[in-house]
Amino acid sequence: MRNDTRHVHPPAAAPAEFESLVPPVHHVSTVIFDGVEAFERRHDRLYDGYSYGLYGTPTTRGLEDQIAFLEGASRALVTPSGQSAIVLACLACAAQGDHILMPESMYGPARAAANRLLHPLGITTIFYDPMIGGGIARMLDPKTRLVWVESPGSATFEVQDVPAIAAAAHAAGALVAADNTWATPILFSPLAHGADISVQSLSKYASGHSDLIMGSAAVRDEALFRRLKDASRQLGLGVGADDAFLCARGLKTLPLRLRHSGRSALDIVDRLLDRPEVLRILHPARPDHPGHDVWQRDFSGAAGVFSVVIRRVDAGTLDRAFKALRLFKIGASWGGAHSLVAPSDPRNGRTDLSWLPDGQLIRLSIGLEDVADLAADLDRFFAEISAAT
Repeated sequence: MRNDTRHVHPPAAAPAEFESLVPPVHHVSTVIFDGVEAFERRHDRLYDGYSYGLYGTPTTRGLEDQIAFLEGASRALVTPSGQSAIVLACLACAAQGDHILMPESMYGPARAAANRLLHPLGITTIFYDPMIGGGIARMLDPKTRLVWVESPGSATFEVQDVPAIAAAAHAAGALVAADNTWATPILFSPLAHGADISVQSLSKYASGHSDLIMGSAAVRDEALFRRLKDASRQLGLGVGADDAFLCARGLKTLPLRLRHSGRSALDIVDRLLDRPEVLRILHPARPDHPGHDVWQRDFSGAAGVFSVVIRRVDAGTLDRAFKALRLFKIGASWGGAHSLVAPSDPRNGRTDLSWLPDGQLIRLSIGLEDVADLAADLDRFFAEISAAT
């Protein structure tokens, strides 16, 4: 071989005995075949084999198998983000003229996609009170194809009666999809409580280090998995090998991280109860929280993300309070090693939040720092609020 060819075709690696606790990372776009017939039948490998890097590699399939195992599912599919997993489920389950139901407390970008993407495609989304429970039956009709649940809900953290909602949906012939990012399968199993699809934003607790964007959808039904996979292929959704490797690595420490942040969050809640600046704490473990009884029945614990409603102050005071924080960082995501804080306006798009005090909602994500240091940091925040009120 001449010099240019030698650079492209190195010697074949000799087989060797080698074992490792860490799976290899496969960087692949092109998959090669040993003959014309195999190449022409490559699309037969879409669901279980390898035909092209976009549709799966040993690295991404390994992560999918791991997620399916943790979810109590038969199959799982990874996507470029949690949002893409939500949109994928909608497009795989509904078509022009169909209806989808979403709770008003659902993830904001998912609601925006319903209005700006699904609606122009002729798919109608109807938003419902997250505390409706089995009463959702009166909202279902023959055109309803998919019912979403998110429990606890974004920002306000209402806990939904997923088994009751799933029973009503299935009786009407509709599928149920759950955004389970807050709880992860460790604290709540949507598939075991009646959901057909369990979606996570793996960017958050699953990966756990705020360094990748990814989502997943897990199912027990093979036909439903193939619907999702077919839609994913047409949309061109794929995940890179390095991100898949990092996510699989993060899953190994998820139980430890989730326990730590959950305990720390409850400690912070206890410290905030008597603060005069705090009007209400929105955490499923609180007895006065919407759906607390359902949380006790269905969940095995609490995660480290919750909200507080504080007395209203002017914009300048609120900005100074946030700038007084040294450990909490202002950020839109959560579930990583660093504690995060973000202001939110949950009343936008909601029909009835009469149970919520009139104040400024602040969402907290408790990370892996020492809880005493985090409490001291929040003291700095509330000192600014107190000085103004």
